[in-house]
Amino acid sequence: MSGQPPHPEDYHREMYDWDEDERLDRPEAHSRGLDFGLLVLRLATLLLVPHGVHKLLDMSAFTRSVADNVVGAVAPELVAWLVALGQVGLPVLLAVGLFTRPAAFLAAALMAGIWALAVVTRFDYTLLTPTGGLTGENALLLVGLTLPLTFTGAGRWSLDSMRTDGRP
Repeated sequence: MSGQPPHPEDYHREMYDWDEDERLDRPEAHSRGLDFGLLVLRLATLLLVPHGVHKLLDMSAFTRSVADNVVGAVAPELVAWLVALGQVGLPVLLAVGLFTRPAAFLAAALMAGIWALAVVTRFDYTLLTPTGGLTGENALLLVGLTLPLTFTGAGRWSLDSMRTDGRP
């Protein structure tokens, strides 16, 4: 050791060995497994559709239940329709991969809002159910399904991919 600091090129040599132009000409390196995983994740959000259809089939009862909530009482008809249509429309957009990032964000926000307003604000709220699960865990699981799609996008097997020529 000569006491001299190492030459700057000795640090992170692998970072400086690539050719910038070559890296930009390559197609995006996605594996088929990643695209299949994103497709399965998007299709899993369809589990939310029956909840929305149930609300749409008995909209008057759902509107009454929304009116009983502190936030929904301001405009129960509007909130009820937004929630029901969001539970049907957003998962369909996610399943086909159209406008995936905004749809996933809205679906995650919708389910987080439902959990916060319909589960946590109940007077009889307990963290755990008698069987050991989290109270309102279905809503939280749907947040967990949709939120990653906000960051990853739909993948190559989607309408977004066709719409943007394969760009994420």
